[in-house]
Amino acid sequence: MISLVGAGGKTTLMFLLAAELAGRKFRVVTTTTTKIFPPQPEESPLIVTGETASWPRIREALRRHGRLTWVAAWGPQGKLLGVSPAALSRLWSRSWVDYIIAETDGSARKPIKAPRETEPLVSPETTIFVSVFGLSALGQPLNQASCFQPERISRLTGFPPEAPITGDLLTRLAVHPLGGLKGWKPGMRAVCLLNQSDAPADPSGLPGLAEHILRQAPAAIERVVLARLKPEKHFTVIRL
Repeated sequence: MISLVGAGGKTTLMFLLAAELAGRKFRVVTTTTTKIFPPQPEESPLIVTGETASWPRIREALRRHGRLTWVAAWGPQGKLLGVSPAALSRLWSRSWVDYIIAETDGSARKPIKAPRETEPLVSPETTIFVSVFGLSALGQPLNQASCFQPERISRLTGFPPEAPITGDLLTRLAVHPLGGLKGWKPGMRAVCLLNQSDAPADPSGLPGLAEHILRQAPAAIERVVLARLKPEKHFTVIRL
């Protein structure tokens, strides 16, 4: 079970992972414990069942398509309303599901965020915890235009409002137990994914940023991934 938190590419990552896993003949359910926009037809079939799922319907769709997106209901503004961690636990107990990938918090399409008190909603069965950050935030001011919950980011990192977003700020946010690691529990494999690696004017410092994040949280974060999920997927994995 893969839980995605943070900002700057969670939905794109979720459907890319699902496509790759389904291509390897694994049965994959994508979902959310918050809200997401509906997937495009080429991204995933969609099943809306309510909180109490129709397991035979989901099982048959997985058999036919290899992957699907399961949500509880349609919500306002065209979004899909997710299911609870308890519902994910019930699905996880079914032997005919190989992978569950769940978005567990929202970010209002900003590149970085700090979670609110009530998020993320991470299932306790999570095996891989992925915290996502958008590198397009680097150099931007710490405010509502470039961040989700900038006042919380300021409190967690010690950087004042409107300060330029630097690698040091990003590192402090990524390793903070109430920031990028909120929702992580010992036993979960934690991955920090730095998306939009083509955004900085000078990307030469990004491997150093990745190594710095690892050194600051060696007991929690297993690896850091530098990624460019759009327009074409590209990954560089940093491990010490």
